Amino acid sequence: MDSLSHALIGMAVAGLSGHPLSLHDPIYLATVIGAQAPDFDIIAQVKGNFSYLRQHRSFSHSIPGLCMWAAMISLSLYAFMPETNLFSLFGWAFAGCLSHSIIDYFNTHGVAILWPFRKERKSLQLLNVFDPILLLLMTSIYTLPITMFILSCLTFFTIVAYISLRILLRKKARRQIHEIFSHEDIVQVSIMPSLQRILFWDFVLETKQSYTVGQLGAIYPVLETNANLTKQKAVSPFTLQAQKTILGDFFTTFTPFIYFEEEQSLHSSCVNIYDLRYIANKEFLHRGTIIFDNNRLPTESYLYSYGNTMKIPCNQLR
Repeated sequence: MDSLSHALIGMAVAGLSGHPLSLHDPIYLATVIGAQAPDFDIIAQVKGNFSYLRQHRSFSHSIPGLCMWAAMISLSLYAFMPETNLFSLFGWAFAGCLSHSIIDYFNTHGVAILWPFRKERKSLQLLNVFDPILLLLMTSIYTLPITMFILSCLTFFTIVAYISLRILLRKKARRQIHEIFSHEDIVQVSIMPSLQRILFWDFVLETKQSYTVGQLGAIYPVLETNANLTKQKAVSPFTLQAQKTILGDFFTTFTPFIYFEEEQSLHSSCVNIYDLRYIANKEFLHRGTIIFDNNRLPTESYLYSYGNTMKIPCNQLR
């Protein structure tokens, strides 16, 4: 989620202490900083965008990572406020960190909360990274003349009610997609908030023959199809090789919906990799290309993400 939403949720967590809102209160400081801390992994960007994409929402958002952030925050605050209880600071900082990972678990990008045991980013795919409706609802609560404890309870009630509404709307969308594609042999349907339109869902429909990527209205059943991709009948040697590269491994942990596409010419072959979840202007936001030589060995690989092109080493991991 965006930083402001995380800060508001962090303040709501601290408000459960019963203390009035104060930037000088160590409980609020520890919790609000904790609610921002997992995103401090942006420092990985000094090594390049690819390093950041690999690290973001991985260790920093996992249970070990949250413990690390909480320890750093509590020790730092204790150095300036030695009269406070160190263990209490750690507990509130951890609560703030945990609120960050929990709310991120509800949005499309997900978190690797069980890292290092499970490196895949898991998600409930109910909220967007920036949800203006939820942010407006939470912000409006702060205009009410109520105590911080009641405000906190009302904030969490609002979040639960909003997520519950989105669950109902997604069930409705899933039912509509099954009705529209009833003639298809459906394997699974993944539905997530649209990146570009507030009142729409993005969806990936998998059948035994293909993947269909499109959008469906959340209120009215307006359907748009953005891509239709035929499945490989069998995993080819090139695709197997691609899966073993650094770029292939990245996509494996980054998205639950990977699509491999092969292109061959007289002089070279390549494998294109797509994250089917995100599409804009008929192009997938995250995609990669691995180029092979005549010996069927990967020689070059590139990641295309948010309009940026990154050259990735072709080392094979296994």
